[in-house]
Amino acid sequence: MQIIQAVKTDKKTIKRFYKSNHYSARFIGDDVCYFIQNDNTAEQELIACVIISYQQSTPFLHALVVNKDYRSKGLATSLVSHCQQQFQQITCFVELPLTKWYLQQGFELTYKQQLATKLASRLLAYQQKSPFLQSLIWQK
Repeated sequence: MQIIQAVKTDKKTIKRFYKSNHYSARFIGDDVCYFIQNDNTAEQELIACVIISYQQSTPFLHALVVNKDYRSKGLATSLVSHCQQQFQQITCFVELPLTKWYLQQGFELTYKQQLATKLASRLLAYQQKSPFLQSLIWQK
């Protein structure tokens, strides 16, 4: 299984993947999306995906989803590692139960005050629904 950078023609397939995994994600113009597909099936179904959006020139990792049938196989780790090879810095927001996993991937906790203005506003908006959401940053 290899990590593939999505192109425009992959957009519908990616949206279907997120919908079938009960995840709402937008994939817009400047976003970079990486995915892994199962090469052992005729349809080469997507089994893991991540999106990097730019927020005030800051790469923002979100929508890291692995199909439940393929979890605990290192696919999320592979996708995050691939992103870390592509970017100098990555910011993300995570729910408390996932914080430890991201820390193991080299991310560090960061404060709202350290975020770009739009990211800080986005975090505050998300925290209205998920008060324990945390911001993390990874840097080379």
